[in-house]
Parts: sequence; structure tokens; C-alpha cells
Amino acid sequence: MGKSKGEMWQYFWQGAKANSSQYRAICLGCIRHHLGKVDLNDSETVTFKDEDAFKNACIAAGSVLGEKNAMIAHILGGEKLCRYASNAAAVTAKGLRKKIQDTKKRGKRERDDDSGNDEEPGDDSEPALSKRRKAVDWVEKRQTKLKVFKGISIPFSDEEEKTIHAQFTHATISANLPFQWVEDPEIIKLFLMFRSCAGSMIPSRKMLAGRLLKEEEGRVEEELKATLKDQNVTLTCDAVKDISKDSLMGVAVSAKFKPYLVDLYNATAERKDGDAVDEALGEMIDKTETNYKCTVVAVGTDNDGGMRSGRGKLGTKRPWVMTFPCGGHQGHLTGGDYFKVSPEAEEISAKATDLIGWLNNHGRVRCTFNNVQIERTGQVKSHLVANTTRWTTHLVAFLRLDDLKQSLRMAAITQREAIISAQVGAEKNFAASMALRTAAEEQLDVIEDNSFWRNLSVVIDDLEPIGYATNICQSDKARPDVVLLAFAGMFLHFRNLPPERSSVSKGMMKRLERRWAGFDQALMVTALILNPYERLDRFGPDAGANIMNVRATVVDLYSRVKSRPPPLELDPEQLEEWENKQMQQSREFSTAFLQYCSSTGPFKNWDELKSDFEKIHKEDPSIFWESMKADRALVELAEFALIIAENLRAHQKHDGLRDERQARKNHADDRIGQLLQVPRYADISQDNDQTTNQPALVTNRRKWRAEVEQWKRDAEKYDEEFGSDPNADLPLPETQGTSRQWLPRSLALLFGGAEPVTVVEESADNGRQPRRARRSVFTEEQLLMELLAQEQEDEIADDGALEGSGDEYSEN
Repeated sequence: MGKSKGEMWQYFWQGAKANSSQYRAICLGCIRHHLGKVDLNDSETVTFKDEDAFKNACIAAGSVLGEKNAMIAHILGGEKLCRYASNAAAVTAKGLRKKIQDTKKRGKRERDDDSGNDEEPGDDSEPALSKRRKAVDWVEKRQTKLKVFKGISIPFSDEEEKTIHAQFTHATISANLPFQWVEDPEIIKLFLMFRSCAGSMIPSRKMLAGRLLKEEEGRVEEELKATLKDQNVTLTCDAVKDISKDSLMGVAVSAKFKPYLVDLYNATAERKDGDAVDEALGEMIDKTETNYKCTVVAVGTDNDGGMRSGRGKLGTKRPWVMTFPCGGHQGHLTGGDYFKVSPEAEEISAKATDLIGWLNNHGRVRCTFNNVQIERTGQVKSHLVANTTRWTTHLVAFLRLDDLKQSLRMAAITQREAIISAQVGAEKNFAASMALRTAAEEQLDVIEDNSFWRNLSVVIDDLEPIGYATNICQSDKARPDVVLLAFAGMFLHFRNLPPERSSVSKGMMKRLERRWAGFDQALMVTALILNPYERLDRFGPDAGANIMNVRATVVDLYSRVKSRPPPLELDPEQLEEWENKQMQQSREFSTAFLQYCSSTGPFKNWDELKSDFEKIHKEDPSIFWESMKADRALVELAEFALIIAENLRAHQKHDGLRDERQARKNHADDRIGQLLQVPRYADISQDNDQTTNQPALVTNRRKWRAEVEQWKRDAEKYDEEFGSDPNADLPLPETQGTSRQWLPRSLALLFGGAEPVTVVEESADNGRQPRRARRSVFTEEQLLMELLAQEQEDEIADDGALEGSGDEYSEN
């Protein structure tokens, strides 16, 4: 009696005889595909064997030799790959291949129990082993040629293989690697050094970019649905241009300060007017709430014309959704405002940028300055270069330049001729050598100029609050009260400038008031009031923040948030019950808020307990309000405060770069390193190089001018879209009694008061000027800038800066 068919034949149809002992095998999955009946399983496919369509499908599908290795190679991929085979076929083929590989590794030549069962049914004879090399898996063919030390030989289990494949996907996406990296011979060598069985675990490029990526996407999506379910979230959207210049719109939501990307689509063909943006935002909200079973309580966008108009229309149609502009972008525009109102600052900044570029562009000159640094301090600090995609790096670059002032001045005075000689080099042409000498002398004169350093210090003092505020506003934990205090800090800085700088003071105050007028003031002020560490303490004497005004503002915002329509499926009785519950919750909220403001009831001991609570939990209002939810009478107030505090952010940033913000310490020295974080700075700069083929570093006066002009254009465009004269006074109430409505209200009224006492110190040229203590901790920002500068160093022209300079030749 002949042997039975092998396991693989249950997934193949037996065709014509190929030779004296074997038949052709036709994959049932391929037959299903050509039949157009992909929903059938393998056994159901065979039921069509008598139909002409089945025979035609067999011809169209093609066949392989009815031998186990050939059929396995067809299913799992060898010379051909079957995309239509069933999952059962793939599992069986995988198990058989593993048996074959294990047998080869042990060095045995025995065959599986079923090894001869793939031949002609009824034939007892076994064919002679062929000496011809058979096609094997691609990875095996590649690995057999690798002559490399191999690690321990321990096979992987199926569960380990699944986990390893998932980790390959994580690593590829996290490191932004091309999918073909897994097929690089050197990568395979590396993994084999760890474990000799690693080769069989490395997925192919096609598997990594296809099945594994889809499986991981599905897993992450399910995890995201579980995370966002029943959460109050903030939705933000922003567009970026890819390498093809298409506009890609990213939609993200944040819950408990953590952002999640939920959608990404091509918006190149979409209209950008207010009506279109309003409609798009509404669709984003509905889609997010439907897919993730969450509640969108706020929407944040950029503040250009279409976005601002659409956001306003959305707030009118859906008053329960709070809307706000990007605070980080407002900080960027404030930087443009500063250089508009202070041409002197623009000129000094241009000189400083030109000096930094000169120092970095001439290696021999830089070595002379570095030697003086070593003599003075025992170390060498780099001359940091600003980046066009991150304008706050100009502040850090200027701070480093100011830090190196003494070393630079000493070198300029004691090594002047040596520096000029290093600049000129071996240039023989008289005109060229004079041009190099003149350029060097100009920069040395700048270094020796006391007024330059004094004015640079003034520019740094002005840029510091703008830079800090911008980075605060774009942090994931930029609560509305934090954004408000950041803008108030900028306003107070410029308000307190000395009288001789009154033009800059008045110009910046007016422009900051205009930025503030573009925010939802009720939202920002309510967040500050509901911060238990702040409450009403920050408001000035002219703010008019009495209990009646404050209560009216907060209750009005609460009513807006609670105005979300009831579920449509409620019957009249349920609707009445829902309305009664809303009224009861409103009464509880109002009562609890009055107790909070007057420090009575559950809050009567808060002032005494606040310092101890702060030591344990820092100054996080979310922890405070979470603890207050234990009191039933405070639930409504606590949940509303958490909606305001937890879910509103100024801008989206990449997960893992979130900044832990501590309230009421906007510019403390121990926070400088974190406040000046630059997320994916190197990546942004690399993206800039890829799309424009131009360096992102600002290394000379021309680039500085171009960048400042761009800032000015951005600020002017905003002013034009805002719809009023930038020099006109804002129509804000001047006193408490001018209007029944407390807000809107100017920053001057909210936070104005007695001016702080400034510290006066002696300047380098015996002049007297107000000066704040210089911040010195910028390690994270400086490190990123230094690394970027080193990457670009090969692109910077060296000594002479003129083609044909003789510096590269010896004097022999």
C-alpha cells in the first residue's frame, strides 16, 4: 500500500505528472484568487474542481513541483511568493521548514516522517537524492556566504519570534530607518554575532514594511482607543510640507498632558478660508469622538487668517468647545515685534551673528582665540551658531558669545597681528590679501568696542523673556495659566525698561497687548484663578478682580462648557431628568467656587496646608483637584478645573520631550535648561537641508538680515490679518466701572502695580545700567547647537575664505 500524501498537499491541487515519480502542485490559494472566490477556505475550493472555471484557474495560477521544499518555498517565499495562501498553509509550511532547518543544524541526514509523502500517491519507491542545489529562503542564501564569528546557537520560540518581529518594527520607526536596513549584510553579520540563529528571525524588507507594520498599527490603534475612552481631550492640528511640497495636516489629541497622533491626511487641495476650516474642524471633532469614544473639550490651531476665522466660527456653533491659538507662534511673532520696534537691537544682533560666523569660518583664527581661552579658563567653549528653524537659538548663541567676551577681548588685544596673519594666510594677491586684512580688522574692532558688548547685553536681556515665554508656551504642559503668566512676564519686563528706552517699552507693550487680545481671556484668567497656588494673588490693584466679577467670568465659562447638547436618544422623561441634573450641578459649582475664593468650607485650611502640599506634590494644580474630587460637593468644580488645567496646551510636541512645568517660577535659574529644550532640533535642521539644499545655520550678517526680515513679515502679516492699526490704542476697558463685563481686560490693568526695584551695576566702560543676573545653565540647548555646528563644520570655508589662498601649501 502506497504512502499517504504529505501535509502540504492539503493546500495544493494535484496536477499533471511532472516526472516518473512526482506530480505538479497548484496552490489552492492562487486558484481561489483566479476564481474570484477569495472568501472560500481550502476544502471549499476543491468543490469547484469539476467546473471549467476551476481548470482555467489552475492554468492561470501556474504550478510548482509536488515536492515538499518547493511547496514550502511557494507558500513562505523563495524564488516566488504566494500572497493568496491561507494562514493554515503558512503555519504548516513554517513548521515543516523549522524541522528541516533543525535537522540540517544537527548535521543529520535523516528525513522527516512525512518527507516522502509529497510524491505520487500509491508509489512506494523513493527517488534518489538529487545533487542539484535547491532554492532556499533568501535570508539563508545570504547568510551562508557570511564568514563571521557567530554567537550561541539557541533556537527561538514562536512567542520570541513574534516579539522580535514587533521590536524590529518599533526600532525601524523610532530610528527613522529605511525598511531595507534589515537586508543589509553588515546588519545581518551584527545580529549573527549575538546569536547564530538570529538570521532566521530577521524579517525581510517586504514583511517589515507590510504585514508587521500593519499589525503594529492595529495594536497601537486599539491601545489608543482604550487610553482615550471616556477622556476629556484637546484637539490640535497643524500642517507641514513634505519633500514633495504637499501640505500634510496632522491631527492630534492630548489627554493628561500626553499627545497622541490620531490622523494624518493630505490637505493640499483643501480650501483655507474660514468656512472650510470650520467645517474641517467640526469633522475632526466628530470623527475623533466617534472613533475613540472621548470628549473633545478644546481645539487649538495656528492663528493665521483662515485658521483664526474658522476657529471663531467653530466656537460660535459649538460654544462648549473652547478654542485657543498657538502660544508658541505668538511668542515667535513677539520676537519679530521686538526687532521692528528696536532697529538698534537688529543692528547689534547682525554684528554678533557676523562675528560668530567669522570665528567659525576661519580655523586658524579660531585656534588663536581658543588658545587664549585655555590660558584663562583651562577649557575651550564652542562659538554656538543659531539655526533658522529655531529662532530662540539666537538667544543662546548670544549668551555664549557674551560668556566668552573676556577671552575674545584679551585675544583681540594681545594677539591682533597674529589673528590678522592667520586670516590672510599665504595669500599672494595684494588686493585679496588687503580684503582679508580689512575683514579681520573689522571683526577685531567689534570685539574691542565696549559699546557693542554693552548693547549686546541689552539685547540679551530683552530676548530672554521672549525666548523663555516661547519655549514655555510650546511645552506639552503649557496650561492656560502658564501661558498667561509668560505673556505677563514679557509685558512687565518691557514696561519696566529705563526711561531712555521708552520707545521700545511703549512699542512692545502695545504689541503684547495685541497678542493678548487674540486669546480667549476668560479661559486664561479662569485657569489662573483655579490654580490653588495662585488664585487672585497675581492680579494687580487695578485689575478689578473682586468676587462678583470673578464669579461671573468663571460661571459663564462653566456654562459654556456645560452647554453641550444632550444625547439624541433621550426620551422626554429622561431629557427632563438630564436638565434637572444640569441645574443641580450648576448650583453645586457656584457654591463650591465661592467657597474656594473665600477660603471657607472644605478650603478653609488650604492656606496653612499649601506649603506642605507643595513640598510633596510640587505646584501641580491637577493633583490638588484630583484630591478634591473625593468631596461630593466639590466634584463639579474639581472636574471643571481639571478640564481647564489638564487638557489645554499651546502646541503639540513629540512624546518624550515634554517639559515638567512648575507654576509661578517662569524664569527660575534651576529651570533654564528645561525651558530651552529644542525637540528634534537636529531632525528639523536635517529636514531643512533635504528640502531646500541650503544650510540652516545663521553664520553671517546676510542670513541674519534675511531671517529678521522674515520675522518682520510674519508679524506684519499677523497685524494685517488682525484688522487694526498696530499703533492704535486697544479698545479695552480702563477701569472697573466702565463696563458691566469684567473681561476683556489689558495686561496693564490685570498685572500692573508697583514697579520692582532694579539692580544697578557698573558696566565695563564705567557706565551705570540696570541689569538682571545672567542665567548660565543652557546645557541641553548648547549641546544640541554644538553638535549641529560640528556636523556643518566641513561645509564652512576655512582660512582665507578666497579661492586660491596659499594656506594649504608649505613655505618650502
